Amino acid sequence: MTSRGRVAVAALLILGAVGYASWLLEFVLDTGIDPLRGFASELAAADQPYGFWFRTGDLLTGCIVAVAGVLGLSRYSQGWVTAVGWLALIVFALATIADSRLPMSCAATNDPVCAAREAAGHLPLTHDLHAVTSASASTGGVVSSLAFLLAAFRYRWPTWLKITGAAVATVFVGGTVWTLTAAGVRDEQDAWLGLGQRVQLLAFCGWLIFVALSVIHVTPETDGST
Repeated sequence: MTSRGRVAVAALLILGAVGYASWLLEFVLDTGIDPLRGFASELAAADQPYGFWFRTGDLLTGCIVAVAGVLGLSRYSQGWVTAVGWLALIVFALATIADSRLPMSCAATNDPVCAAREAAGHLPLTHDLHAVTSASASTGGVVSSLAFLLAAFRYRWPTWLKITGAAVATVFVGGTVWTLTAAGVRDEQDAWLGLGQRVQLLAFCGWLIFVALSVIHVTPETDGST
């Protein structure tokens, strides 16, 4: 029988996935950000009309995933491999919380004045700090995906879970590489940065659901869990 503790951690991870998908609201709100070329973080910029809501979505996501990560680390680790995965999720969560508290001041991809200030290096320090927190969140997500995927094969999880994990992790890592590459060349050519980043974000939502499934189906409980 599935314990209440497993259900609670899995539910938190799924709630985190829903919160992290809050950027999908851009398709029903008039944000002015091009989803093919604009940073998703620009949706939450301080000067954007719906920025507060997108920042709140990231804040709630970070808080929820942080709680799930701590509970998962203490109760549902399967050796050092999954422990690394849980720790990386906690890093992702804390970085996402920081991300929401250090928003961009403006959106350079749809604001020529902001773009000019960016090119001249006159944007506030929060832009640089936001880049650091975003990179930390992405790094935590990638390490988590690789660690749990390694665990799936190392500990011989069910085939359907291994296939699902491999598929989601491949899309997530691929989206991350696409985003980093597009960001590096965006001043020289259009590599659809926004689309790549949104593939990355959506895949990580799927990854949180995958981890939830692993908690329900395979990872053992340590002493003291319910």
